[in-house]
Amino acid sequence: MSDYERYGDYDDIDEEEPRSKNPVMIMLRIMTAVICISVVGMIAFRLFTFNSYPSAMKEIYFNDKLTEYYNATNGDIGAKTQSLRAPYDHPDLGRFFCDHLVVIEGIDQLQITVRYNVATVAALADELGITAERDDPEVFSYRLVDNYGRVYDEIGGSLFDSRAMYRYVRLVFDGVELDPEGGNAPEWIRLEIFVGQDMSGEPYSMVPVYENNADYSAFSDYKLSGKEKP
Repeated sequence: MSDYERYGDYDDIDEEEPRSKNPVMIMLRIMTAVICISVVGMIAFRLFTFNSYPSAMKEIYFNDKLTEYYNATNGDIGAKTQSLRAPYDHPDLGRFFCDHLVVIEGIDQLQITVRYNVATVAALADELGITAERDDPEVFSYRLVDNYGRVYDEIGGSLFDSRAMYRYVRLVFDGVELDPEGGNAPEWIRLEIFVGQDMSGEPYSMVPVYENNADYSAFSDYKLSGKEKP
C-alpha cells in the first residue's frame, strides 16, 4: 500500500461532533456568577458606609462661642485632634462608634461624632421595651465624664444625619476643662450615652473619646479646610 493510500485512510475518519451545551448548567453558572458579584458588592458597600462619614460629620461645627473665638483670633483657634484607640463601646456588639474628635482648649470645647446602626434603635424594644423612631435625633442623649468624675452636659450644638443603615450625630460640648488652672487636667474623657433625655440613671453605653496620660497623649494640629469657617 502506498503512502498516499495511507493518508487517504485518515480522511475516512469522521470528525467528532461538538457536544451540545447543557442549558441547565449554563443557567447555574450564570446564577452562581450573579450571586458572587452581589455578595462582593454588598461587602464593598458595607465597608464603604462603615468607614465613611457625611461631610458635616467630619468638620468643625461653628456654634456661637466658636464663631466669636474664630473672629477674635483671625481663624487661629488652636484646634487639635486625636486618633481614638478604642472608638467603640463594645468589641463584639459595637453599638456606638465615635470619630473625628476636635478639641479647642482656648474655649474649653470638645467636638465628637457618634455613629450607630438603626439596628441599635430597633433593639431597644427587646432590651428595654422602648419603641423609638430610628430617625429621631432625641432617641439618645449624651454627656462627658472625665477621670475626676467631672460631668459635662452643656451641649453647645449638634447635627444629625443619616447614610444607609447608619445614623450620625455631631456633638459640641462647651465648658470642658481641658487645661484647668491649678492642674487636674483630665487624663481621659468618656462619652456616656443614655436612652431618651433622662440622664439621672446609669448610662446605656460608654465610649472613650479623649486621652492625655502617660500611656497615650498623641495629638496633632487640626487644620481647617477652606470651607470650615463661620
